[in-house]
Amino acid sequence: MARLIKEVAREAADLVLDDFWDGEFPVDPMRIAEALQIEVWTANLGPDVSGKIVKEANANARIYLNRDEIETRQNFTCAHELGHWWERRERGDTEFSFVEHRGQLRNAHEWYAEHFAANLLMPATEFTAECEDGARVRDLMRIFGVSRAAALQRCRSLGLEIG
Repeated sequence: MARLIKEVAREAADLVLDDFWDGEFPVDPMRIAEALQIEVWTANLGPDVSGKIVKEANANARIYLNRDEIETRQNFTCAHELGHWWERRERGDTEFSFVEHRGQLRNAHEWYAEHFAANLLMPATEFTAECEDGARVRDLMRIFGVSRAAALQRCRSLGLEIG
């Protein structure tokens, strides 16, 4: 089942990139959210919340990012929340909300959003090409606008060795 979630999330991220990405790195999930008519706000969410998405009936979705987190974390959280939005949109849900607590237990929805975010910000083809061209972790962080942890996790998930 985990493989299926990964594949569905990758396919969804590829669709979003095809339709809303300008082809420049780093990918800007906030610009993509705005193109999808999703409002993005920064807010004081407390020390244990990275972000949240709220979608009420007959209203645009709203993503809230913890203003106290660094830009790379906010970008990943925004991409993660876009993953929740896309999954629920595909199901036809008109109302939902997710709150991202640090260290929370994972379920299928969280795995989907996590894989969606990784594929959106670090598309496999381009990420793999950079690694094969000799990019180091700090290069990947700069090119893709992600944290060290995100870049290393992407290497692991794609089975890539990095110098």
